[in-house]
Amino acid sequence: MNFQNDRYTLRFADSTDNDGIREIFESDSFSGGIGVQYLRNPYPYESFLADGVENHILVIVDNRINRIIAVGGAVVRYEYVNGDKEKCAYLTGLKIHPDYRRKISFIPRAYAFLQESISQCYCCYTTILDDNQAAIALLEKGHKNMPLYRYLGHYTTYCFHGGKRIIPLECNNTDGFDKLMEDYFSTQSLTPVDYGCKGLGKTTFYCIRKENEIIACCFVGNQQEYKQYKMCSYGGIYKVLSHIPTRLFGYPGFPKPDSIVNHGVISYLYVKDNDRRICSDFLRSVAAETEFDLLIWGGFENNPLCAALDRMKTIHYGSRLYSVEWDGPLEISGVIGMEAALL
Repeated sequence: MNFQNDRYTLRFADSTDNDGIREIFESDSFSGGIGVQYLRNPYPYESFLADGVENHILVIVDNRINRIIAVGGAVVRYEYVNGDKEKCAYLTGLKIHPDYRRKISFIPRAYAFLQESISQCYCCYTTILDDNQAAIALLEKGHKNMPLYRYLGHYTTYCFHGGKRIIPLECNNTDGFDKLMEDYFSTQSLTPVDYGCKGLGKTTFYCIRKENEIIACCFVGNQQEYKQYKMCSYGGIYKVLSHIPTRLFGYPGFPKPDSIVNHGVISYLYVKDNDRRICSDFLRSVAAETEFDLLIWGGFENNPLCAALDRMKTIHYGSRLYSVEWDGPLEISGVIGMEAALL
């Protein structure tokens, strides 16, 4: 699809676009006190594909110089919604090269182009960082020829370490986990059906048992082969804290600027009866078993395990969860179980 007198082309990406997409990601960073680049190196297109069963990534090309200037779209995967397995689309967010921001008008066209490709999905959703106030104001306002962004609630991503061997752990014995998927995780909307999804990283399973029953468990994934966080800079109070040995006080250490964060991502966290003490002791024991500098887990506001993480020594940031609706409201009920590893 061409627009603005054929200067620009909007089309679906493929693997030949990796270099151009990589340039877009490397030109972007989080706002706020901690400046971080979220990267999908070395092959961004394949990284998106690893997060689901289908990849509907759009790019915009400046035809004058054959340069990719924007990237965004959707990753489709099967997730539980209201207790049923459904095909769902997660919008990845739009990234525009700094040289072209406010210079092109294409957003309604991109939404129409994308809608057709994901029309068979039961629902579509996305998250926006709390610090991205410009995007929040734009999308919550509502616009003609664009879908409705219906706010569902708040999602918190926790970064922690504080590793200490408090509880003996079993490693890579998943006996009983399939039953947990059926009885527990299937009741949490937006939980991925496939716990072997490549996008979760190379995973290790940890658990504690009592009389062969899983009392607490999780996977810890290493995603750094195709997803990275690059620490760029610190501002405000974080600039001061970055020079303090925070690990001595139980908090994660602050990575050095211009370094890739050695992180692991926790998925499918379960604690019987949502016991806060067991959750804290379990996660600290897991952290002690890994070689990561920090671990990441995310929870929606109605996930009872957030109460346990709130009592731990963490660094956290927030996002707003939206149902993206073209044809009226959809019901997404119960505890939300989406995984930070796939956002």
